Parts: sequence; C-alpha cells; structure tokens
Amino acid sequence: MSKIKVLDCTLRDGGYVNQWNFGANCSLKIFQNLLKSKIDYIECGFLKDCEYSYQKTLFSKIEDINKLPVDTEMHLSEIVAMIIFGQFSYDKLVPKTKNIALDAIRVTFKKHEIEDVFKFFEKIKHCGYKIFVNPTNIDTYSDLELIDLLKQVNKLQPHGFSIVDTKGILRETDILRLYYLINNNLDKNISLCFHSHNNLQLSFSNAQCLMKVCKDRELIIDSTVFGMGRGAGNLCTELITQYINDNYNGQYDIIPILKIVDEHINPIFARTPWGYSVPYYLAATNHCHPNYAKYLVDKQTVPVENINILLKLIPDNKKSIYDANLIKQLYLDKFSDVIDDADTVKYLENILKDRKILIMAPGKSLKSENKKIEKFITDENPFIISLNFIPDDYSENLVFITNLKRFSSLSTYSAPLIVTSNIAEPPQNSLVLNYTSYINTSKMFDNVALMILNLFIKIGIKSVYIAGLDGFSPIAAENYVSNDLINNAKVNEFDERNQIMSEELNKLSKYININFITKTLYEIKCNVLK
Repeated sequence: MSKIKVLDCTLRDGGYVNQWNFGANCSLKIFQNLLKSKIDYIECGFLKDCEYSYQKTLFSKIEDINKLPVDTEMHLSEIVAMIIFGQFSYDKLVPKTKNIALDAIRVTFKKHEIEDVFKFFEKIKHCGYKIFVNPTNIDTYSDLELIDLLKQVNKLQPHGFSIVDTKGILRETDILRLYYLINNNLDKNISLCFHSHNNLQLSFSNAQCLMKVCKDRELIIDSTVFGMGRGAGNLCTELITQYINDNYNGQYDIIPILKIVDEHINPIFARTPWGYSVPYYLAATNHCHPNYAKYLVDKQTVPVENINILLKLIPDNKKSIYDANLIKQLYLDKFSDVIDDADTVKYLENILKDRKILIMAPGKSLKSENKKIEKFITDENPFIISLNFIPDDYSENLVFITNLKRFSSLSTYSAPLIVTSNIAEPPQNSLVLNYTSYINTSKMFDNVALMILNLFIKIGIKSVYIAGLDGFSPIAAENYVSNDLINNAKVNEFDERNQIMSEELNKLSKYININFITKTLYEIKCNVLK
C-alpha cells in the first residue's frame, strides 16, 4: 500500500462556500460516499463554540459528531475534526472512548499563538485523540522560526504536521524548500501533511511534487470534492485519488466521489460557484489573504488594475490576516479625493427645482414594463437621470456615474455626466460631486441609488420616481436590462444585498418620498405605482 494518504475536508473547508449549511441529508450522503471511496481521513467539520444544528457541519461538542452514521469498529477511514485555536473551549474536550466516533483533531493557529496552542495540544493528547498541527501562513515563517516550531512539534509527537498554503501562493521551489527543511528537522514517525488553496492553479502540481520527494514518512494530502472551497477553491479529491491509484498503488474507489459531485456538489456550485479568477490570482501574487480580493470583487466597482494597486498598498504585517476595516479604508482613501462640490450641488438644485424626477436603474424591468414607463414619461415629462449606464430605449437628461468599472466601459454618451470624485479623469464639462459626502455606513455604502437619494435629500428634493431598481434575483440574467451589465456576484449574497437595500431605502424614505414605477424585490414602506 502507498504511504501517501488523502484527507478529504469537503465538509469542513468546503463549508466556507455555504456557511457549512449542507443540510442533514446532503452531509450524511457526502460522508457515506467518502467512506465507500476508502478515503483515509474524513474531516467532518469544525468543532466550535456555537449552537449545534444538525443541518450544519459545525459541532458544538465532540459527542455531536456521533450523529454521523459511523460504525466505530468497522469503518476504515479515520474521522477528523478541526479547531481554530481560541474558538473551542478547553473544558469541552472529553476523553476518547470506543463510543466516540472522532479519531483525530486538527488545530489551526497563527504564529503569535504558538506558546498557548501547545498547552491546548497537550490536553488533546491527554484525552487520547490523534493530533494534527496546522500552522497557518507557513510562508511567513523564517527558517529559524520554522525550526523552533518543529522542535516543539517533536516534543509533542503529534500524528501529523502540515504545510498550510493559506494564501495559495506557494510554487514548486517554495514547496521543495519547505519540504527539505521540515523533513530534515521533523521526527520520521510524524506524518507530513499538505493543505493548499488553488489561487495560482498549482495545488495539483504542488501535491505531485511532494509525492515525488516524500519517501521516508507518511504524506497526507488535503483535498475537497470538486475542489469545493471559498475563492479559487482547493485540490480536487477526485483528481488526487485517481492520480494516486494510477501512480502509487492507491486503492480508492472513484465512483462514490463522482456521485458526490453529481448529486450534491453540483447544485451547490450552481448557486455559489468557486474556482480560478483574476482577482484571487492577484491576491496570491501580492501575498495577500484572499478575502481582501473578495471584498474588492464583491464591490463590483473596481477594475482589475485598481484591485492590483489596492492589494499592493496592504502593509506586510497585515497581508496574512484579513482586516475588513483596513481594506475598506484603503478603498476610500484611494477613490475618495475630497473636493468642494458646492457649485455642482447648487447647479443641480436649480435645474431640478419644481421638476418631477425619474431615476432609471439598469434593471430588466426597463424592458418588461416599458409601456408603464413610457406612459409615465408621456404624462409627467420628468427629468430623467440614469444610474451608471446609458439606456437604449429612453432619452436621459443626465447620467449619474459612481462606478469606476462601469464608467470605463462607457463608449459613447450624449447626455451630460454627473460623476463622483472617485472617478479618475472624468470627461471635460462633467459635474463632479464629492464621493464621501453621499455614501452610507452599510456594507453597500456606495450603492449608486442610495448615493443619488442622499444627494436629493441634501438639495431638498421631496419626491422621486424610480424605474429599474428591481433588486437582486438568483438568476443573473434577470437582474439587468443588458447582459453586458451582469456581474459575478455570488448567488448566496443576493438575499443579503436585498435586505441591506431595503433597510437603507426605508431609512431614506423618512426624508424623501420614494415612488416605484416598476416592480421591485425591496421590501420598503414606499409607494409602488399601479
């Protein structure tokens, strides 16, 4: 038999995609099929101080794992759970007995937690569980720091020690340097483990590299079915097991893994896809935590060249640990040059005074409800302002631009532009507004509709009419009047966006009368014209 083993962490690391809400039936079927495939180690989820739900793969105590269908005497796979150090209480560790399904515990920790985490390891060892030592961001350790860590690992004598490529940045030369350093300083009876993220599409090749050189100890490769994982995802279980079968006398049954893909993972992927993307590639090449890239991608306002610029601005001591406040501030600092917009505000106040105002957002209802919109325009002769796009079927009086990415895609426009100060080098004769004067404090702080409503409130507009502000549907093609405007926002984020928008519109409706001409998914106390 091969000394190369596979640890599948779909139910744990894959859970970042769906907040570990696999559903009871789905998680059980995945678990059962992994058992059938003869995977060596199955990570069933996180041990975490939380309220336990049988629908999720988060376990509030070790005994909860017994709810999985495991025959503790007959199954060949070892059952593993992970703890993020500091997120599971010492006093919840119970002794390992034959009635406890869990075999091993992996603990992940940051460099500054080393001294405290080894006290935690000793308690786990005393309880009788196998231990896996998983230091995050191993690329941030100097050779001396890593050797010092390995000395403590050798004293502990855990089952395994992991090379954890948290940011998905390691290349073959990095893998070989780490391997030889670790292999020469780690006791031979301790397994070497490898956990990678696929930001540079190197997880599979890096795993092959380790398999070629690791000859004198057990090598355990982490993977997830179909590469399920946040951002660029992980090494695919079905690929690595087939490769081991073909090259290292592996005995894995691939069909149960493919059943997992077909019956359980594909539906999740359809709702919330993962995989290679340019922003996550940039996060890796800039040695940054992938959540920094995710934040900028989710905004849907930042062109790729600006994402790269912002990632380069992250201080070295902040790159490995995600800081949401930091990236938001860097974004604001980069795109919010303060200007005096008093003349622009006064001009808008004068031209909009005593006019009915129609805001046009780029929702699909601009086409599906065009007769209603055209009747309103004919009857009311409103002043029309389009938001971050040029409508094909209507003649706007102004175009309001706050989104740098959308602005870059505009080729021609005839109506005057209002741009916010985050737009670099606006066209001559554009009206410019101070960006930070019109944002809010929510996660959608610079949504264009909310910004223009804040502008209207500032200049004393009492009522506004809106078309095309439809809300976010899980079907991407239903969200925009043109396919050119479809973005890559994740399906599981749409409900949150709709909720935030509803809350913010309700706040603004206290100061301005908001009238919807077209249907909307936003639940607000506003008028919807019949």
